[in-house]
Amino acid sequence: MPNPPDTSRISLKRLGRKAARKLRRSSLVYLYPVVPGLHNFLFFTLRRNVISLRQLLHAGRLSSAPRIFLSDFSQPQDNAAPLVSIIVPNYNHAAYLKQRLDSIFEQTYPHFEVILLDDASSDSSQAILEDYQSRHSGQCRLLINQQNSGSPFRQWRRGLELANGDLVWIAESDDFCDRDFLSRLVPKFANPATMLAFCRIQFVDESGSKQVWSMQQYLPELGKGIWDQALVSSAHQLTHTIWNRRNLIPNVSAALFRNCKAMPLLQSEPWLNMKICGDWLFYLHLARGGLVSYTPETTSYYRQHPQNTSVSLHRQRIYLEEHLVLAEALLRLYRLDNTICKAMQQELQRRWLDHRDDPIPEDLLSRIQRLHCGDLSSGERKPNLLLVTYSLIAGGGEILPLRLANILKGLDYTVTVLNCHQHPNQPGVRRMLRNDIPLIELNALDALSHIIEDFGIDLIHSHHPWVDTTICELLHGSHEVCHVITSHGMYDEIEADEIERIGNLLRPWVRGVSYVADRNLDALLRLGLRREITAKIANAIDPPQPTTINRSSLGLDDAAFVLCLVSRGIREKGWQEAIEAVHLVREQSKLDVQLLILGDGKEWHRLQPIHANSFIHFLGFQSNCCQYFGCADLGILPSFYPGESQPLTLIECLAAGRPFLASDLGEIKAMLTTAEGLAGRVIPLEDGKVNPQTLADAISDYLEDPALLESHARLARIAAEKFDPVAMGQAYGTIYRNALTTSANPTC
Repeated sequence: MPNPPDTSRISLKRLGRKAARKLRRSSLVYLYPVVPGLHNFLFFTLRRNVISLRQLLHAGRLSSAPRIFLSDFSQPQDNAAPLVSIIVPNYNHAAYLKQRLDSIFEQTYPHFEVILLDDASSDSSQAILEDYQSRHSGQCRLLINQQNSGSPFRQWRRGLELANGDLVWIAESDDFCDRDFLSRLVPKFANPATMLAFCRIQFVDESGSKQVWSMQQYLPELGKGIWDQALVSSAHQLTHTIWNRRNLIPNVSAALFRNCKAMPLLQSEPWLNMKICGDWLFYLHLARGGLVSYTPETTSYYRQHPQNTSVSLHRQRIYLEEHLVLAEALLRLYRLDNTICKAMQQELQRRWLDHRDDPIPEDLLSRIQRLHCGDLSSGERKPNLLLVTYSLIAGGGEILPLRLANILKGLDYTVTVLNCHQHPNQPGVRRMLRNDIPLIELNALDALSHIIEDFGIDLIHSHHPWVDTTICELLHGSHEVCHVITSHGMYDEIEADEIERIGNLLRPWVRGVSYVADRNLDALLRLGLRREITAKIANAIDPPQPTTINRSSLGLDDAAFVLCLVSRGIREKGWQEAIEAVHLVREQSKLDVQLLILGDGKEWHRLQPIHANSFIHFLGFQSNCCQYFGCADLGILPSFYPGESQPLTLIECLAAGRPFLASDLGEIKAMLTTAEGLAGRVIPLEDGKVNPQTLADAISDYLEDPALLESHARLARIAAEKFDPVAMGQAYGTIYRNALTTSANPTC
């Protein structure tokens, strides 16, 4: 395989001078924390040292991990000490509860909450739980079922619904652990691609004092010594090596994972009623698209006693049925090949024959024989997606990939997000991405093909011309993964003498193209991209939080007329014009008109020291703008940015039920249009700029006519329905399916 090109030679000059200024270089690493201390990091260089079980397999056994080394590179974290929600589901485990709860409340990592759940126990459990809840009332809640739920997974779901933490630990009530369990596992999540981390498991007798057997005995095929070293692997690689036939984590008490309360599996009745493989299926859904980490530095003790054994079920039909359901899910969720599929079929038959003397029932045998790898073209398996963003910064082309990732995750796609990190992260932008979506943080892209292979990526979707062309250059001759691009308007600004060169890069590789505004299509066709692979898809946002910011918290009077402007802090977005218009309106009307400005950038630094006062509020970047639009009367965007196409902030304003006043650019007027009229107003540009007086007059119309404001607010709620996140996700799903069955440009 040829070496990828040096990314230092990839210039943005071909994209225009403005875009060229964004180029910035760094080097590729995965971040892996390895010591108990959240600010210390260890790195694996991806090309040579990323630990995957594929690399560790040798003659059917896992060998020692590759050498790892410290680096002096460090990166600030958005949340260095995440809250851990500890869920303790209990049913008739009074005999073990004190040891379990003491091992929780004595943890050396202090930032946690405890959710105690009792499933209608008939022993003395409730009294013990009430005692611990009263002693730790500041960080502990107790919920007692009056009737037994009949399923441990219903209790898991209930605990997840209540969990406030970024991380979750389901601490089974009959197990216990070392005091440093959390302090050893929490640092693994400094890597934002890690979805699940677990530790050494020791199987102990009912008293908890004697080891019954070890993880090496549980999984002997992994060889001696494997559990004595730290390991990190993608879930994709784990399913290729061991997780397709054996449950890698036999006890959930040993695992810490990202909060996944929105995971579609949690609403699955078949999963909720599983008796044997429910935890295994849960892990597979949770970890897909991300990394799994193991550490031997701490231990969870898995108590073996008569109530927790499932041996009696091994001879029953349900034993094979659940493993068959698991196999069908694996082939639907993961990119597995025919060799693995056949091995899974053999394993399923062996499971029956090891415990039964009679033949496998015909209906189950038929299902086993029909097992096959999921077909992407038929929709049997949804593609594993890598959504790529230029940087985690404010901007439509940067934020839309995160919004889309959230939507696709809700539609049960396997989604991984790659941050090209061409600018330092804005923590608020990072928080826009769902907690249960893996984020790969790189500081160069020269091993992108390795990521594609290790994570089992079927399709890359990029949203920025620099990213689009860089991916094409890096993968040239080394990988033929399907590539889809979305234009947010930057291609419209490409200089004429660069069109042929960029087109030559994109045409052989890009198999699907979407755009958000009609004006974007001409630029894409000039690049030589085929019209039949293009589609216009309206932007949308994942459903906003229903709460709004309280006006009093911002120092605003309930009677004030509040405007809200949300955008990047660049000159062309019209911050200065908005400020001047508010001054004019206040002078002319003598009314209390307030302006909220959300965003940061050069304009924030230029204008805030001069104009911040009692009625101009610079609030900086905010990750949930809908809350601020919700406390305002009117959203505004006096933009004269040439590349304005379909602003996400307009959609956020409509989602909050507020009308929008903006300059007549891009798709703005069409976005506001309903069958009954506009959900706001558009004003024309004058000599390419926004006239503050024109803007002030439009604001005054709303002040003078409250009925107009109320009418446009009603239309805003109607207009918002056009930007349906599910419809957007389905439209992209169609593009993905078409791209996966479309060859590259036949003329190239």
